Amino acid sequence: MNSYSSPLDDFEEDPAQSTTTGSSGFQNGTPGSTDSKSATPSSTTTEIVEETTTVDQQESWSDDPVRMYLTQMGEIPLLTRVEEIRLAKRIEDTRRDFRAKLLESDYVFQMAFKVLGRVHRGELPFDRTVQVSVTDRLEKEQIIGRLPGNLTTLGKLSRLNKRDFHVAVNKKCTAEERRQAWQNLGRRRRRCVRLVEELGLRTHRIEPMIQTLEDFSSCIDQLQQDIEQARENKDRQAKRDLLGQYRNILLAIQETPTSLRNRVKYIKRVYSNYQQVKRELSEGNLRLVVSIAKKYRNRGLSFLDLIQEGNAGLMRAVDKFEYRRGFKFCTYATWWIRQAITRAVADQSRTIRIPVHMVETMSRVRNCSRQLLQELGREPTLEETARRSETTVDEARRVLAMSRYPISLDRPVGNSEDSQFGDLLPDGGAESPASGAAQEMLRNRIGNVLKTLSYREREIIKLRYGLGDGYSYTLEEVGHIFKVTRERIRQIEAKAVRKLQQPSRSQELVGFLD
Repeated sequence: MNSYSSPLDDFEEDPAQSTTTGSSGFQNGTPGSTDSKSATPSSTTTEIVEETTTVDQQESWSDDPVRMYLTQMGEIPLLTRVEEIRLAKRIEDTRRDFRAKLLESDYVFQMAFKVLGRVHRGELPFDRTVQVSVTDRLEKEQIIGRLPGNLTTLGKLSRLNKRDFHVAVNKKCTAEERRQAWQNLGRRRRRCVRLVEELGLRTHRIEPMIQTLEDFSSCIDQLQQDIEQARENKDRQAKRDLLGQYRNILLAIQETPTSLRNRVKYIKRVYSNYQQVKRELSEGNLRLVVSIAKKYRNRGLSFLDLIQEGNAGLMRAVDKFEYRRGFKFCTYATWWIRQAITRAVADQSRTIRIPVHMVETMSRVRNCSRQLLQELGREPTLEETARRSETTVDEARRVLAMSRYPISLDRPVGNSEDSQFGDLLPDGGAESPASGAAQEMLRNRIGNVLKTLSYREREIIKLRYGLGDGYSYTLEEVGHIFKVTRERIRQIEAKAVRKLQQPSRSQELVGFLD
């Protein structure tokens, strides 16, 4: 086998890729900062701070996480309409940049191609894989219409890219052929990006590929070090194995180590800008989350949990916001925040989860019951509540029963943690003290009566009636124990029973007959 002088000998790099990372609209990876002056906390923030005063007035503000959060939130300036649009445009630009650079990687492109193929075959849901508005039927029909043609073209381009990559890294080809192959690869990859973007593949489908490419880059660097180490140790077998792994990875990603390293570096920088701009837009609307969350207090979730769920809805709104529709971001985000909070209250506020549709029915029945209480001046009957809420009597009874909150048996009682709520509840299945004492007395009396019998009679009675372990032995089983016939055991048992029926012995057990 021919020896390799260097791991990179078989892979000729693209000169244009090995010298520079590529132009980018974001230099140094630093996002622009908001130019607005810091605004003082709004009246909403002040109101929330006043309403969350703790019972213990001696407690420091630094010990209250709600106060700490609201104080830090008040230091973030509010966003104007112009700033919201500027941030939304930057989110769109940075998302487009990192998606394009990510999809130019042949490995990521192949993954996206497979996902879109599964959508076309009906193996994946269209609406959850392709970014399209549920209200825009025309756009959805257009994407469905162009999906087969784009997939066919992408398949052809993929095969051509694979062929040109082998030419580009083959040292047996001329320099002109390799240069032309690299140019063809770059041109086709950009066309592949345009075709995939026309189909609107959701970002979350390809975001994990950033870490995958970074892992590939780290693996290649480690393999290069291992190959050099094997060369120094003159271990030919290890060197051949490592070179095989090295070549397989490069053929899978269809990139040289330097181009992959530059690509990962650029993608991470632009993706960091993308996350930072999203963070700026969400931080400018944290007050909106607090103002909505305070309306859902005392429903089973703590105030911080409500804020947390609302922030999750806010982040979702940032991803879905379309500034071209002309709405303010807060108008759009309100619905996402409210949905996230209400769903969290329905799913997490109870120990035993109740489905969301049942929560809505429960709320309607309770509201009708309160209205009837105010109108009638008394507690409404179940039939009246069911009639007002337009439900059946059985459903109203079931809903009202579900509305009661369960209490944990392990809940501490009082200020001490030694006693629990379950310790105070009567155990209906437990034996009463009187019954236990009577059973113990009966056991002692039976034992005293049996002592008046001979050893063999006493043991046979115990075995036959299960007085020892609760199991009643048959005549044959007892006969095996005493090495006699079952007839002899029957005779001894009958004799022992007659003795126990004598008044001198049975008188001891008369009081327990009832």
